[in-house]
Amino acid sequence: MLDYEKVVKEFKKYLERFDVNNEMMAMKISHSYHVANLANILAKRLELTEEEKNLARTIGLLHDIGRFVQYEKEQMYSDVKTHIDHGKVAVDYLFKEGHIKDFEIPEKYYHLIAKAIYNHNKLEIEENLSEEELLFAKFLRDIDKIDIFRQQGTSIENWVYKEPINASVKKSFDEHHLVNMKDVKNDTEYTVSQIAYLFDIYFKESFELLEETDNLELFLSTIEVDKGLENEFDKIKMDIRTYLKERISD
Repeated sequence: MLDYEKVVKEFKKYLERFDVNNEMMAMKISHSYHVANLANILAKRLELTEEEKNLARTIGLLHDIGRFVQYEKEQMYSDVKTHIDHGKVAVDYLFKEGHIKDFEIPEKYYHLIAKAIYNHNKLEIEENLSEEELLFAKFLRDIDKIDIFRQQGTSIENWVYKEPINASVKKSFDEHHLVNMKDVKNDTEYTVSQIAYLFDIYFKESFELLEETDNLELFLSTIEVDKGLENEFDKIKMDIRTYLKERISD
């Protein structure tokens, strides 16, 4: 049986090696707990079993465990700029180095945890996953993105829309796909890439939860738009609001 409280206890122990008072570290710690909480809510709505709920919360809590090492080394969270895949770092720490045993998690769940965490930050979910692996991979991507909107809306970063976006970013956004971070060349394109996370949410219940939290609107409200680009940005907001309502009504 998976004891989630033991997982939380070990997670707190793991964090002791880092400067938890650092603002950027604290932001990711908060994100981890928020995602775990969202996991509990979404698991109930998807009518998962009690054991599956504990597994979902565990995956949510541990999904960004690779971020702390990344920030300690590079003082930033960008996988592209640091050349550090934080999903892979997490899986390596937990499974290659064997630290998953520290959390006293039954071994039968290892493959589900590994696949979900490895795939949570990828442009696309890898192929040939089992039905159960795919469920938890989609689940984690959903709850992670729901809270990323909250995190971005409350972070110290300065979100802007101040210049035209390149053709590759525009094409991805217009076609309702995630933006490949390798195509992002400026702050405006980075902002658009974050908004586009909406297009990588899978479950209707996740869209409903996103609307209830108002996290997306919170993020949009923090974006500074330069004069002359208001109409362009208004079209983006109209597009994503329409997309959200359509996915909820499906």
